[in-house]
Amino acid sequence: MTTTESSIPARITSIRRNLRTSPLLQSLALAAWCLVQGSLLEAGEAPASQLDPALAPDEIRQLSKQAFFWGMQQAGFYELRYLFTQQDQAPTFRGLNRLQHGRQLFTAKQRFATTPNASTLYSGGFFDLREGPVLVLSPQVKDGRYWSIQGMDQYARWFFMSGSPFSGNEPQRYLIVGPDWDGIFPAGFSATEIVRAPSNAIVMTLRLAVKDKHSAADLAAAGKIMDGVAILPLELWLRHDRHAPPLERQPIVKASYASFPRMAQIGDLAKSMTPMDYLQLVSLVLNDASMTPRRDSQKELETLRSLERLGLRRGVIFDPARLSDSQRDALEAGFLEAHQQARQAFQAALRDMNGWKLQTSLGYDDNDYVLRAGAAEIAWGSPVPYQSHTIAYGLQDADGQPLDGRHRYTLTFDLDQLPPVTEFWELPVYDDHGYFVDNPIDRYSATSYMQRNGDFVVHDGKLTFYLQSARPNDPEQARNWLPTPSSGRFRLAPRFYGPTSALIDGSYPMPKIVRVAD
Repeated sequence: MTTTESSIPARITSIRRNLRTSPLLQSLALAAWCLVQGSLLEAGEAPASQLDPALAPDEIRQLSKQAFFWGMQQAGFYELRYLFTQQDQAPTFRGLNRLQHGRQLFTAKQRFATTPNASTLYSGGFFDLREGPVLVLSPQVKDGRYWSIQGMDQYARWFFMSGSPFSGNEPQRYLIVGPDWDGIFPAGFSATEIVRAPSNAIVMTLRLAVKDKHSAADLAAAGKIMDGVAILPLELWLRHDRHAPPLERQPIVKASYASFPRMAQIGDLAKSMTPMDYLQLVSLVLNDASMTPRRDSQKELETLRSLERLGLRRGVIFDPARLSDSQRDALEAGFLEAHQQARQAFQAALRDMNGWKLQTSLGYDDNDYVLRAGAAEIAWGSPVPYQSHTIAYGLQDADGQPLDGRHRYTLTFDLDQLPPVTEFWELPVYDDHGYFVDNPIDRYSATSYMQRNGDFVVHDGKLTFYLQSARPNDPEQARNWLPTPSSGRFRLAPRFYGPTSALIDGSYPMPKIVRVAD
């Protein structure tokens, strides 16, 4: 039976009135109602939204911008979760509440996440903590390589960090519990091993450095560590006598979160998502019972009240078919304007580091929605706070001109002034959308591991990289070649894993990118 929009508040009120019990049980009943609404959304039976007819075009445009700023991180989370847990024909599919190991380094062929690195193996999965706690297990790591396991919610708040920069290299275990979970813990867990997540919707990610991607032995050693990592439902671990069953014996459960017809076509968000796609994603986010909203933000409450006038609210779905041409035009104009403003805000917030733009936790404000949207636009899911690593963006050459694939550039480091890190550094190259550049030698970045292995030519204590689309004719330059696109803008985004002071406050003298005369 179709639920009418006008009946929703009345039915919630009726539920609360009839319970006549504690606020906790009332909240549980309301959560259950939201779950029912999620089922109605998925089945296409929930009512469609309608914009407030009193809104003028300029008001619609401004509210569209507000929706973009507030929801960009959450929309990216929702779409990626769909690819990982619901689109079973996608290469990323692994099911819900299940880890999947990535045993190959990222290349230009993977285009579902922007600005990945090409020096660490990734494992990860999306988890719904309403199903119960999640157990994290890691083995001893004694070969000096960087590793980390981190947990993030839909706002890109990285609430959990373990690994070589954080907790050392001994075997570890943790229980991740949802914000409202209240149960009995298994015996033996210490207080420091129990972590409460801020949301029931989380993603868990393992990063494991490869020190020599040309070495089968090094890849095998990394793979052995990876096999020792387990992130799985606590219930599954208990059912197997407090052991983690091998991944191939863990169930693959396809999730059933609400979606809309174009979800399968917009996995490449940076290029494929339209304004109408985005507003539908925000609508799904608002109606998703697993995505625990913030409870500490008056600004969020006020923002959500404003967005209700666009038809973005709980209990209804956003329906582009119900828009007039003028409403659609105003919404799209606001989206495009917000897109530009978010990028500008992101760039303005970066700390100047000798011409590079450093992304650091200094000055970060979780309530700065414009900046948050800009961060999602440039590099969705960046690990805030930046304790695992900081990131610098090279968008211009030494003369302040945008980097362009039609030109050649050099970047020269003094060996006695390499980036000061406790772990390692990586220098990746991306196209203007944040994806790796396809090239004949499958080189997408340079790393300090490669430098220490002797992969690059060094002259007079200087390490020079050659950034250009065509392979250099000089054999020594070819060894230090970082391929760029043949045309169009591109960017560098070096990572500093285990950053020390100068890579946090921006005082490190990062060398400039110098254009070579044509």
